Amino acid sequence: MASIKQITRDSRVATVDDERSIGNGVIVTLRQGFTWDQTCDNRVRGEDDVFAMRQALINEVYPFAGPYDK
Repeated sequence: MASIKQITRDSRVATVDDERSIGNGVIVTLRQGFTWDQTCDNRVRGEDDVFAMRQALINEVYPFAGPYDK
């Protein structure tokens, strides 16, 4: 089973915000050099639960060399 700890330990992850207690989801910000979208600097993503975020990290993170948003 996926956990917040697993997500936090991923070397591509900069921050994890668990906002499920206020009705949001699990929000992950990737480190510079990675993106959720191959065409732009998109480092923030939210998913409804930990399992969905872990699957997104496994399947949908791409290396990104810029240009970066400021």
